Amino acid sequence: MPLDKHINKPLRRHVWTSKGRAWTRAALDRERADFFDTRVTGRPEVWQSLRAALEVLWDPVGQGAAADGTDGLATAQGILDAAEITLPTGDLAQGAYDQLGSYYPLRSGSSPIRTISSRTTPQSTALSTRDLKDDLAGGEETTEELDEDDNIRRREEKGKAVVDARDQLSVLARLSETARDVTVNFVKSDSVRVVARKIQEESGLAGAKKVRIAYMGKILKENLSLTEQGWQEGHVVNALVFDR
Repeated sequence: MPLDKHINKPLRRHVWTSKGRAWTRAALDRERADFFDTRVTGRPEVWQSLRAALEVLWDPVGQGAAADGTDGLATAQGILDAAEITLPTGDLAQGAYDQLGSYYPLRSGSSPIRTISSRTTPQSTALSTRDLKDDLAGGEETTEELDEDDNIRRREEKGKAVVDARDQLSVLARLSETARDVTVNFVKSDSVRVVARKIQEESGLAGAKKVRIAYMGKILKENLSLTEQGWQEGHVVNALVFDR
């Protein structure tokens, strides 16, 4: 079924209660990794995007999405939109479709409200095998992140040394809001945060908007450069646009 024939509802967190078997954080992480590492049907890039979206829901702080105003939900939605993944119910636990109409069942696991320490007795906090399926739907974890744009501006205002031409790069970014492409120039050592701000300025986005960069289905860390995170010159990145 074509993409435009599928019902596509906004991503929402899966609501569930925990009962049954207890899971430590380490065990839960292994289950998550095993689930995605053993997918043999469907397109790898779609599974990669689904995994990236879920990782944002599991750990907004670690994935640099805590400042999107929705505790990672808007960032995860942006990843799905960029990959043209649709959700018939808005709930990842009930599966997703790619742009070709193939169905991707997420049959086990999202982020639990609580996990137990490996030193804790199993009776302390219980998460059942069924709860592990709920975990893959992206459970809530409260987080917060400081916006460092002002600090970047102040550092840039102090001036820069002459840059070697070999360190000058450009990247084409595709905006999630309009699918419009913009090209920006940057220095190889520039952090992703700096590149994102250049994209925002070049595209004329309002100051109330924030840009996050995704590459190969994964939200990039803002404090590292593009090249440090595997980006190769000539490759397109996704510019996910959010309200601040």
